[in-house]
Amino acid sequence: MENREKILMFYPHISKNALGSLQEVISGRWIGQGKKVDEFENKVRSLVKSDYAVAVNCASSAIRLALSISGVGPGDEVITTAQTCTATNHPILEQFAKPVFADIQYETGNINPDDIEHRITEKTKAILPVHWAGCPCDMDEIHKIAKKHNLAVIEDASDALGAVYKGKNIGALSSRFTCFSFQAIQQITCGEGGMMCAAGKKDFESALRRRWYGIDRINRKPNNIGYYDFDAWETGYGYHMTNINAAVGLSNLNDFDFIMERRGQIAKQYREGLEGVKGVELFANSGDRKSANQLFTIHVKNRDKFCKSLRELGIETSIVHMRNDAYSVFGVFRKDLPVLDKFSKTNISLPLHTNLSDEDADYIIKSIKKGW
Repeated sequence: MENREKILMFYPHISKNALGSLQEVISGRWIGQGKKVDEFENKVRSLVKSDYAVAVNCASSAIRLALSISGVGPGDEVITTAQTCTATNHPILEQFAKPVFADIQYETGNINPDDIEHRITEKTKAILPVHWAGCPCDMDEIHKIAKKHNLAVIEDASDALGAVYKGKNIGALSSRFTCFSFQAIQQITCGEGGMMCAAGKKDFESALRRRWYGIDRINRKPNNIGYYDFDAWETGYGYHMTNINAAVGLSNLNDFDFIMERRGQIAKQYREGLEGVKGVELFANSGDRKSANQLFTIHVKNRDKFCKSLRELGIETSIVHMRNDAYSVFGVFRKDLPVLDKFSKTNISLPLHTNLSDEDADYIIKSIKKGW
């Protein structure tokens, strides 16, 4: 290894202004959900050009809110992908519903629309596509299927803040819900947090109540002793974001253009440097969409040897997420996902974050070119 520090797989981007914003919040009285959360919602909504946005404590909460509002309940089914974080599919189980895994595209890691329709039954209530690594799924095809069968589309856009599909931002498509993550390693982090964008006002208002225990915080009317009733017809959760998290997120959003540009530069450097390298297969780079570049995933031959070789050179790599059907909580290991089988044996992601220098990326490329 050259005389350099270990190259880390992930590194959170924290704006230099975050400390001041945090100080402002914790020096005051209101550290829970308040005006900073409102500001954060408005800024994200404006950024992705969504009609409505509801900030929550994590992306998994956003997905469960969307499932609940969509009417997904005991015995229902949701068409989803196994190639994702378990936080995508655990909310389905929390609704006592069943995740039905469709196969994926080898060249993107995204759900394959051609493998969705034959899995739809009378119990199916929603389709839950995931934008793997921040690259948009084939949303036109997915929406067409959903419209035909009257199904809700809930996008897990945890990795896709800033991604664009056919000229429209992810978050501004015709999906009923789009869910973002602001977890530590995301492009924009709040330390932890999520956002549910909704296409309709009724869904938005329901989400506002449900994230705060089923209480209408705006129109509630407490009596003399401070008691007020819940909206009993809705299930409520403690899913709200705090002003502390929102303050960090707002500061980091000020760096959004830099973050996206830098991630794009690194991805471009990888793509150009690894083109045609023996044993490496790059993912598709479709001209009708723009990735948010949360991950840079490639396919490699002899993956274990590849990872061991780079680790010895001080370079971290990761598969990031294991296929969900490998976990017993999701039932038996599926045998009807042939592309996922192949994908699971060859995919690996390289370091990608704003703390990575051009020299670091070049060192990684040269290290891969040496062979393994």
